[in-house]
Amino acid sequence: MRLSHGLVFALGLGLLASCNSQDALVGIEHVSNRVEHPLPAKMRAKLAKMNLSMSSPIMMRIFKEEAVMEVWKANSQDRYQLVATYPICAWSGQLGPKKKEGDRQAPEGFYNVTPAQMNPNSSYYLSFDMGYPNKFDRAYGRSGRNLMVHGACSSSGCYSISDAAVLQVYAFARDAFKGGQKSFQIQAFPFRMTAENMAKRRSSEHYEFWKNLKTGYDHFEITHRPPVVDVCGKKYTFNEVGGCNSGTPPALTAAYQSYSKAYEAAFTVAATKYGSAWKDVAEWDRKAQERLDRRMGKTRAIPNDADYVVVDAKAKKSMTSDAVASYSEARKKVEDIKKGVRPTVEYISVAEVAYRKKLAEEKRKEDEKLEKRLAKARIPVPEPNPIKPVMQAYVAEERAADAPFWKVWERKIKVAPPVEVTTADPGALPVVVDGTAKTDEKKSIKTEAVTARKSADASADQAEQSVQPPAVAADSQPKEKPFWKVW
Repeated sequence: MRLSHGLVFALGLGLLASCNSQDALVGIEHVSNRVEHPLPAKMRAKLAKMNLSMSSPIMMRIFKEEAVMEVWKANSQDRYQLVATYPICAWSGQLGPKKKEGDRQAPEGFYNVTPAQMNPNSSYYLSFDMGYPNKFDRAYGRSGRNLMVHGACSSSGCYSISDAAVLQVYAFARDAFKGGQKSFQIQAFPFRMTAENMAKRRSSEHYEFWKNLKTGYDHFEITHRPPVVDVCGKKYTFNEVGGCNSGTPPALTAAYQSYSKAYEAAFTVAATKYGSAWKDVAEWDRKAQERLDRRMGKTRAIPNDADYVVVDAKAKKSMTSDAVASYSEARKKVEDIKKGVRPTVEYISVAEVAYRKKLAEEKRKEDEKLEKRLAKARIPVPEPNPIKPVMQAYVAEERAADAPFWKVWERKIKVAPPVEVTTADPGALPVVVDGTAKTDEKKSIKTEAVTARKSADASADQAEQSVQPPAVAADSQPKEKPFWKVW
C-alpha cells in the first residue's frame, strides 16, 4: 500500500513538473537507464516542430571562449539546423591547440566520433572520446589520450558539461547511430571566428592555425553541411573534390569568395579598433573571474536546452555533479532556483579539486605534528583526591597456617597487601578473601556497632576508676603449657 502511494506521489510530482514547465526554470527527469534514456518530451516536441527525425545525422560545434556546445541535426535536404545549445561549465588550459600529454589543453580542430568512442560507463556520468590526436595532430607529433566530452562539470584537458546536458548529447548520438550514421563530426574552435575576434587576436602565436580552422568554419557557415576534412602539407583542407590541392566545387568557390570579401572589409575595420598587443588570459585568472561572477549572481546569456534536474539514484555524488537521488531533492532544487538561491553544485576543475585535497592533506599533517609536539611538552598534573584514602600499613609478615604439622611447606603464608579505599571509616575497609579484596557491608555495620559498644565500656571504666582504688596487677607470667606441646 505504501509503495503504491509512493509511486502515485512520484508520478504526481512528475506531472506537476511537466504542467509547470512554462513557469519553472527547470523540470524533473527521472533516469532509470542512462544509456537508453530518451530525449525529454520538450526536445522531442521541438524536433517535431522543425520537421527533424529523431534518428537523423548530427554534428557538434564547441567554442572555448564562449563556453558553448552546439548540437546540429540534418533535415531532409541534408542541411544541418541548430537544435540544442549547452553551456560548457568547465574546460582547462587557454586558447590554442593541445600539443602534448599533460599540458592541460583542451583540443582544437576537426574530429570524428564513432560508436566505439562512446563511453556508457564513464566516471563522469556519461562521455565520449573526441578522437584526439587526429591526422593533423599526428603530423605535428602531438600526443595525448582520453580527451573527452563528459558530464560532472570538471575538466583536466576535456570539455565538461552538466550531467543533464551530457544525458541529452549522449541520446542525440545514440539515436543518430541507430539511424545509420557511421560517425559524427565535432568541430572545436577557440572562439566564434568572426572578423572582430580574429582581428583582436592577430598577434597570437596561434593565428595561422586559427586562420586554417576558419576556412572550415566558413564552409559550414555557407553550406550548413559538415565539411569533408583532410590533411595536406600539415594543413587542414576542406571539401577538396579530388584530394589535396584539387580545389573545391565551383559553386562553393564562388560563395566562399563572396563571403571572404565581406569578411575582409569587417576585419579591416576591427583591426583599427584593436591594437596588436593581445594577450590571452591565464587559466587560473579566468576561472577565478568565473567563480567571482557566480558569487555576484552574474550568469552568461547562453540558451540551455538541458535546463532540468536529473533524478538518478545511481548518480555519483560529487562536488560537481548536478544529479540528485530523489524527487524530494529535485523539487527542492527546482524551488531554490525559482527563488534565486545559488545552487549547491560548485563547478570546479579536476586540478582545483586535487589542489584542495592537497591543501587539506598538508593541513592534516601539520595538525598531527603539532599534536605530537604538544604531547611531548605536556606534563601530567596530579589531581587532588577529595577524600583522603585510608591505608593499612603493609609489612610482609608471615602467619601460621591451619595445616597438619607434617605439611611444613604449607605452614607459613604471606599476608595479602592492603587495598586502598576512599573512605575515612576504618570499619569499612574491604575484606581480603583468597588474596582478593571484597567489600563486606554486613561486617562494616557490625564493626561500627562493636566500636560504639567499646567506646561506651571505656567511658564506664573511666568513671569506675575515678572512685575505686587501682586493682592489683595480674600475673604477667604465661601459663604453663603441657609438656607434649613442644611447638
